[in-house]
Amino acid sequence: MATNGAATAHVIRMIAPFSEQFSQRHHHNVQFQLVYVLKGWFKSDFEGQGVQTMKEGSCWIQPPNIRHTVVGWSDDCELLEVILPAEHETVIDE
Repeated sequence: MATNGAATAHVIRMIAPFSEQFSQRHHHNVQFQLVYVLKGWFKSDFEGQGVQTMKEGSCWIQPPNIRHTVVGWSDDCELLEVILPAEHETVIDE
């Protein structure tokens, strides 16, 4: 691995159509997370920020450990995600 596990980058192609089964409040134990919308749109409810809709060309840095719930995406949604470290835990919040 080129980064020796320090980072990972990957394209996520969302499964169409959006389903409520993906709407669990959670957070990621990461040091850094950047998301760029390559195609379509993506909607998430961020703790302290409310519901945000990101469209093609949108980019955001998601603060470490911020609790959020995915609430929707377009059928053609594709995201580019960069995360540090490459191996990390996703925690479902009760």
